[in-house]
Amino acid sequence: MNTAAQKFFYRGSEKEITEHAAALIISEAYRAVNDHGRFSLVLAGGNSPRSLYRQLARGVARNTLKHYQLQFPMHDGTNSKEEIMLMPWEKTWLFWGDERCVPVNHPDSNYGMAMGTLFSQLHIDDEHIFRMPAEKDDENEAAREYEETIRTFLMTWNSLSTKNFPIFDLVILGLGEDGHTASLFADNIKTLQEKKRWVVAVNEPHANPPGKRLTLTLPVINHARNVLFFTMGKEKAKLAEKIFHEEKKTLPAGLVEPLNGKTFWFTTQL
Repeated sequence: MNTAAQKFFYRGSEKEITEHAAALIISEAYRAVNDHGRFSLVLAGGNSPRSLYRQLARGVARNTLKHYQLQFPMHDGTNSKEEIMLMPWEKTWLFWGDERCVPVNHPDSNYGMAMGTLFSQLHIDDEHIFRMPAEKDDENEAAREYEETIRTFLMTWNSLSTKNFPIFDLVILGLGEDGHTASLFADNIKTLQEKKRWVVAVNEPHANPPGKRLTLTLPVINHARNVLFFTMGKEKAKLAEKIFHEEKKTLPAGLVEPLNGKTFWFTTQL
Protein backbone atom coordinates (compact mmCIF):
# COMPACT_ATOMS: atom_id res chain seq x y z
CA MET A 1 0.00 0.00 0.00
CA ASN A 2 1.32 3.42 -0.92
CA THR A 3 1.16 5.63 2.17
CA ALA A 4 2.62 8.76 0.59
CA ALA A 5 -0.58 10.65 1.37
CA GLN A 6 -0.08 10.15 5.10
CA LYS A 7 1.03 13.61 6.17
CA PHE A 8 0.59 15.11 9.61
CA PHE A 9 1.06 18.68 10.83
CA TYR A 10 1.51 19.58 14.50
CA ARG A 11 1.89 23.05 15.97
CA GLY A 12 2.48 24.04 19.59
CA SER A 13 4.83 25.66 22.03
CA GLU A 14 8.50 24.69 21.91
CA LYS A 15 7.95 22.40 24.90
CA GLU A 16 4.88 20.77 23.36
CA ILE A 17 6.35 20.02 19.95
CA THR A 18 9.62 18.85 21.49
CA GLU A 19 7.89 16.35 23.76
CA HIS A 20 5.49 15.24 21.04
CA ALA A 21 8.23 14.74 18.43
CA ALA A 22 10.45 12.87 20.89
CA ALA A 23 7.54 10.64 21.90
CA LEU A 24 6.78 9.87 18.27
CA ILE A 25 10.43 8.98 17.56
CA ILE A 26 10.56 6.68 20.60
CA SER A 27 7.29 5.03 19.57
CA GLU A 28 8.54 4.47 16.01
CA ALA A 29 11.87 3.16 17.35
CA TYR A 30 10.18 0.38 19.30
CA ARG A 31 7.87 -0.32 16.39
CA ALA A 32 10.91 -0.81 14.14
CA VAL A 33 12.72 -2.98 16.69
CA ASN A 34 9.64 -5.20 17.01
CA ASP A 35 9.29 -5.38 13.24
CA HIS A 36 12.85 -5.96 12.06
CA GLY A 37 15.17 -5.91 15.05
CA ARG A 38 16.75 -2.46 14.83
CA PHE A 39 16.03 1.24 14.35
CA SER A 40 17.96 3.36 11.84
CA LEU A 41 17.70 7.08 12.64
CA VAL A 42 19.05 9.91 10.49
CA LEU A 43 19.86 13.05 12.47
CA ALA A 44 19.51 16.65 11.31
CA GLY A 45 21.92 19.48 12.02
CA GLY A 46 21.46 23.17 12.65
CA ASN A 47 19.97 24.80 15.74
CA SER A 48 16.34 23.64 15.79
CA PRO A 49 16.94 19.98 16.81
CA ARG A 50 18.96 20.84 19.92
CA SER A 51 15.97 20.72 22.27
CA LEU A 52 14.70 17.57 20.55
CA TYR A 53 18.00 15.75 21.08
CA ARG A 54 18.11 16.76 24.73
CA GLN A 55 14.59 15.40 25.13
CA LEU A 56 15.53 12.12 23.45
CA ALA A 57 18.46 11.81 25.85
CA ARG A 58 16.11 12.28 28.83
CA GLY A 59 13.27 10.19 27.44
CA VAL A 60 9.59 11.07 27.79
CA ALA A 61 6.96 10.30 30.39
CA ARG A 62 4.71 7.36 29.61
CA ASN A 63 1.75 9.71 29.96
CA THR A 64 3.15 11.76 27.08
CA LEU A 65 2.81 8.82 24.73
CA LYS A 66 -0.71 8.21 26.00
CA HIS A 67 -1.56 11.91 25.61
CA TYR A 68 -0.58 11.88 21.93
CA GLN A 69 -2.17 8.45 21.39
CA LEU A 70 1.13 6.87 20.41
CA GLN A 71 1.67 3.16 20.61
CA PHE A 72 4.46 1.81 22.76
CA PRO A 73 5.25 -1.74 21.64
CA MET A 74 7.00 -3.73 24.33
CA HIS A 75 10.27 -5.37 23.37
CA ASP A 76 13.09 -7.24 25.09
CA GLY A 77 11.45 -7.22 28.50
CA THR A 78 10.74 -3.48 28.63
CA ASN A 79 8.97 -2.82 31.91
CA SER A 80 5.43 -1.68 31.16
CA LYS A 81 5.33 0.14 34.52
CA GLU A 82 8.31 2.40 33.85
CA GLU A 83 7.30 6.06 34.09
CA ILE A 84 10.04 7.35 31.74
CA MET A 85 10.28 5.82 28.30
CA LEU A 86 13.78 5.80 26.85
CA MET A 87 14.94 5.10 23.33
CA PRO A 88 16.12 1.53 22.66
CA TRP A 89 19.64 2.87 22.16
CA GLU A 90 21.25 -0.57 22.11
CA LYS A 91 19.22 -1.35 18.98
CA THR A 92 19.46 2.12 17.38
CA TRP A 93 21.95 3.05 14.64
CA LEU A 94 22.57 6.73 13.93
CA PHE A 95 23.35 8.48 10.64
CA TRP A 96 23.37 12.10 9.39
CA GLY A 97 21.34 13.82 6.71
CA ASP A 98 24.02 16.42 6.04
CA GLU A 99 27.22 17.84 7.41
CA ARG A 100 29.36 20.95 7.02
CA CYS A 101 32.89 20.25 5.77
CA VAL A 102 34.58 21.23 9.02
CA PRO A 103 36.44 19.33 11.77
CA VAL A 104 34.29 17.56 14.35
CA ASN A 105 35.29 20.07 17.05
CA HIS A 106 34.25 23.06 14.92
CA PRO A 107 31.20 25.00 16.22
CA ASP A 108 29.46 24.49 12.85
CA SER A 109 29.80 20.68 12.97
CA ASN A 110 26.45 18.88 12.98
CA TYR A 111 28.16 15.89 14.57
CA GLY A 112 29.58 18.16 17.27
CA MET A 113 26.10 19.54 17.96
CA ALA A 114 24.69 16.03 18.36
CA MET A 115 27.61 15.10 20.59
CA GLY A 116 26.96 18.03 22.90
CA THR A 117 23.19 17.67 23.11
CA LEU A 118 22.67 13.90 22.82
CA PHE A 119 25.68 11.58 22.93
CA SER A 120 27.35 13.25 25.89
CA GLN A 121 24.25 12.44 27.98
CA LEU A 122 24.22 8.74 27.09
CA HIS A 123 26.35 5.67 26.60
CA ILE A 124 26.00 4.78 22.92
CA ASP A 125 28.30 2.22 21.37
CA ASP A 126 30.63 3.93 18.87
CA GLU A 127 29.81 1.18 16.39
CA HIS A 128 26.23 2.48 16.31
CA ILE A 129 27.26 6.00 15.22
CA PHE A 130 28.02 6.63 11.54
CA ARG A 131 29.11 10.24 11.17
CA MET A 132 29.86 11.83 7.82
CA PRO A 133 33.66 12.11 7.25
CA ALA A 134 33.29 15.75 6.20
CA GLU A 135 36.73 16.80 7.45
CA LYS A 136 38.41 15.02 4.52
CA ASP A 137 40.28 17.21 2.05
CA ASP A 138 38.40 15.66 -0.88
CA GLU A 139 34.70 16.18 -0.20
CA ASN A 140 33.65 14.09 -3.21
CA GLU A 141 35.63 11.15 -1.89
CA ALA A 142 34.03 11.74 1.51
CA ALA A 143 30.58 11.55 -0.10
CA ARG A 144 31.47 8.27 -1.84
CA GLU A 145 32.87 6.87 1.42
CA TYR A 146 29.71 7.70 3.35
CA GLU A 147 27.51 6.18 0.67
CA GLU A 148 29.54 2.98 0.89
CA THR A 149 29.24 3.03 4.69
CA ILE A 150 25.46 3.21 4.41
CA ARG A 151 25.38 0.54 1.72
CA THR A 152 27.48 -1.89 3.73
CA PHE A 153 25.37 -1.43 6.86
CA LEU A 154 21.96 -1.65 5.21
CA MET A 155 22.88 -4.57 2.95
CA THR A 156 23.77 -6.47 6.12
CA TRP A 157 20.26 -5.77 7.38
CA ASN A 158 18.65 -6.32 3.97
CA SER A 159 17.24 -2.79 3.99
CA LEU A 160 17.51 -1.80 0.34
CA SER A 161 14.47 -0.97 -1.76
CA THR A 162 13.68 -2.54 -5.12
CA LYS A 163 15.13 0.66 -6.63
CA ASN A 164 18.40 0.02 -4.75
CA PHE A 165 18.01 2.92 -2.34
CA PRO A 166 18.36 2.62 1.44
CA ILE A 167 15.26 2.40 3.60
CA PHE A 168 15.90 4.31 6.82
CA ASP A 169 13.34 3.93 9.58
CA LEU A 170 13.17 7.65 10.35
CA VAL A 171 14.83 10.77 8.93
CA ILE A 172 14.81 14.00 10.94
CA LEU A 173 14.96 17.16 8.81
CA GLY A 174 15.15 20.86 9.51
CA LEU A 175 13.80 23.70 7.39
CA GLY A 176 15.56 26.86 6.28
CA GLU A 177 13.73 30.13 5.71
CA ASP A 178 14.68 29.75 2.04
CA GLY A 179 13.00 26.33 1.92
CA HIS A 180 16.15 24.23 1.98
CA THR A 181 16.34 21.02 3.96
CA ALA A 182 19.39 18.90 4.78
CA SER A 183 21.89 20.60 2.42
CA LEU A 184 19.52 20.59 -0.53
CA PHE A 185 19.21 24.17 -1.80
CA ALA A 186 16.93 25.60 -4.47
CA ASP A 187 19.78 27.02 -6.55
CA ASN A 188 21.50 23.63 -6.86
CA ILE A 189 19.34 22.06 -9.55
CA LYS A 190 21.85 19.31 -10.31
CA THR A 191 21.74 18.02 -6.75
CA LEU A 192 17.95 18.25 -6.57
CA GLN A 193 17.70 16.19 -9.76
CA GLU A 194 20.16 13.51 -8.64
CA LYS A 195 18.64 10.09 -9.33
CA LYS A 196 21.39 7.58 -8.54
CA ARG A 197 23.80 8.71 -5.86
CA TRP A 198 22.91 8.52 -2.19
CA VAL A 199 25.34 11.14 -0.89
CA VAL A 200 26.80 14.13 -2.73
CA ALA A 201 29.15 17.01 -1.98
CA VAL A 202 27.82 20.54 -2.54
CA ASN A 203 29.28 24.03 -2.30
CA GLU A 204 26.78 26.59 -1.04
CA PRO A 205 28.32 30.09 -0.88
CA HIS A 206 24.97 31.64 0.16
CA ALA A 207 24.15 29.15 2.90
CA ASN A 208 24.41 29.93 6.62
CA PRO A 209 27.19 29.19 7.21
CA PRO A 210 28.50 29.26 3.61
CA GLY A 211 30.82 26.58 2.34
CA LYS A 212 31.14 22.97 1.32
CA ARG A 213 28.82 20.28 2.69
CA LEU A 214 27.82 16.66 2.32
CA THR A 215 24.14 15.74 2.00
CA LEU A 216 21.84 12.81 1.45
CA THR A 217 19.97 13.07 -1.83
CA LEU A 218 16.21 13.33 -2.30
CA PRO A 219 15.71 9.70 -3.41
CA VAL A 220 17.30 8.50 -0.18
CA ILE A 221 15.08 10.73 1.95
CA ASN A 222 11.99 9.76 -0.04
CA HIS A 223 12.59 6.03 0.51
CA ALA A 224 12.45 6.43 4.31
CA ARG A 225 9.66 4.86 6.33
CA ASN A 226 9.16 8.11 8.24
CA VAL A 227 10.30 11.70 7.69
CA LEU A 228 10.01 14.17 10.54
CA PHE A 229 10.45 17.91 9.97
CA PHE A 230 11.27 19.78 13.18
CA THR A 231 11.58 23.54 13.10
CA MET A 232 11.01 26.64 15.20
CA GLY A 233 10.25 30.30 14.63
CA LYS A 234 7.27 32.12 13.15
CA GLU A 235 8.69 32.60 9.66
CA LYS A 236 9.63 28.95 9.36
CA ALA A 237 6.22 27.95 10.75
CA LYS A 238 4.47 29.98 8.03
CA LEU A 239 6.67 28.42 5.35
CA ALA A 240 6.17 24.92 6.77
CA GLU A 241 2.39 25.29 6.55
CA LYS A 242 2.62 26.46 2.95
CA ILE A 243 4.83 23.53 2.03
CA PHE A 244 2.52 21.12 3.85
CA HIS A 245 -0.42 22.44 1.82
CA GLU A 246 1.72 22.17 -1.34
CA GLU A 247 1.76 25.92 -1.99
CA LYS A 248 5.58 25.85 -2.17
CA LYS A 249 6.01 22.48 -3.81
CA THR A 250 9.07 23.45 -5.88
CA LEU A 251 11.20 24.30 -2.83
CA PRO A 252 13.61 21.55 -1.75
CA ALA A 253 11.56 20.77 1.38
CA GLY A 254 8.47 20.58 -0.82
CA LEU A 255 10.14 17.86 -2.87
CA VAL A 256 10.27 15.59 0.16
CA GLU A 257 7.49 13.09 -0.52
CA PRO A 258 8.16 9.62 0.92
CA LEU A 259 7.15 6.98 -1.60
CA ASN A 260 5.88 4.51 0.98
CA GLY A 261 6.23 6.37 4.25
CA LYS A 262 4.75 9.02 6.49
CA THR A 263 5.67 12.69 6.86
CA PHE A 264 5.36 14.56 10.16
CA TRP A 265 5.70 18.32 10.52
CA PHE A 266 6.39 19.90 13.92
CA THR A 267 6.48 23.69 14.15
CA THR A 268 6.02 26.33 16.80
CA GLN A 269 2.83 28.40 16.96
CA LEU A 270 2.32 31.40 14.70
